[in-house]
Amino acid sequence: MKKRVTQSAGSRATLADIARESGMSRSTVSRALAGKGYVSPENKRLILDTAEKLGYRVSTIARALRTQQSMTLGVLVADITNPLFPAIVKGIDEIVSAAGYTLFLCNTDENSQRQQTLIGSLLDRHIDGLILVSQTLSEASRKLLKNGPPCVFVNRMPATLKGDYIGPDNVQAINLLLAHLHGLGHRRIACITGPAQSSTARERKEAWLAGMQRLNFPVHPGYLIEGDYQGSSGKKVVAQLLQCQPQPTAVLAANDIVALEVINGLIEQGMSVPDDISVCGFDDAFGGYFSALARLQEKGLTTVDQPKRELGQAAARALLTRINNPQVAVSRTILPVTLQVRDTSGKV
Repeated sequence: MKKRVTQSAGSRATLADIARESGMSRSTVSRALAGKGYVSPENKRLILDTAEKLGYRVSTIARALRTQQSMTLGVLVADITNPLFPAIVKGIDEIVSAAGYTLFLCNTDENSQRQQTLIGSLLDRHIDGLILVSQTLSEASRKLLKNGPPCVFVNRMPATLKGDYIGPDNVQAINLLLAHLHGLGHRRIACITGPAQSSTARERKEAWLAGMQRLNFPVHPGYLIEGDYQGSSGKKVVAQLLQCQPQPTAVLAANDIVALEVINGLIEQGMSVPDDISVCGFDDAFGGYFSALARLQEKGLTTVDQPKRELGQAAARALLTRINNPQVAVSRTILPVTLQVRDTSGKV
């Protein structure tokens, strides 16, 4: 009787273990597990059964070295606590998982050093591609990615690094908000932008300036304030807004998180939203939560809804296309947005 040899307890099964246990050569086992080359159906079934019994798992590192593909992708998000990002990541995962890829999800916290470290770590893992969601790249990160895997950018587009871009229609979004406020009688409309280095912040700022000029609305110096996307700027800018003469009657915030902080700051100053001042956000990051809040008689935020899941899906498709055909032309995909009118905007 043939002696059965199994791997030691706690060790990982290898091709050699399967070869010994099944009585096959290592080359035959390798062909059967890779699905390449001829192996008789009987032997292939024996090898697969043996691999399953021993708990054999393909080494992704070894496979990557052999095939130059790890079947893994990286996703960088700017702030994991921002409710904008889960739906985008879900859209990405729906497409790439169906294609057999696994995601490494990383949070940069809008920190350039952390961003550089995470990109380096992902490159060390031989990822096949990278999706960067709302990332402003540092010079060090750009150098790392210059000769790296294919990249797709979502919501922010770097100035000097080529890659496919997926984003919402920022011009349409600002125009929808301005038209809505115009219809309510507002003319003095302030704008809190994101950080100056963000391409998204620049697009929205330029759209606000163009829209205000088109509508012949006054653009007072204090009406344009640079903030951030993390909410820390929300309350700080309230004091600046209230010092403006005349005071704005409405505010467009960089995103929903900043908008909520602005509302908190206004309430602390004894003001009412929207009776004293209307506040609008961007992203519809909290989405369906507002329907639940309505039952508690709390206010819902007027904002613009980004097609978050669709942005993720489009980014994933663009990356897979780029991986499979590196020479395809660089694409720029802009998706339409929708206006969500709720309780924080009212008539003057």
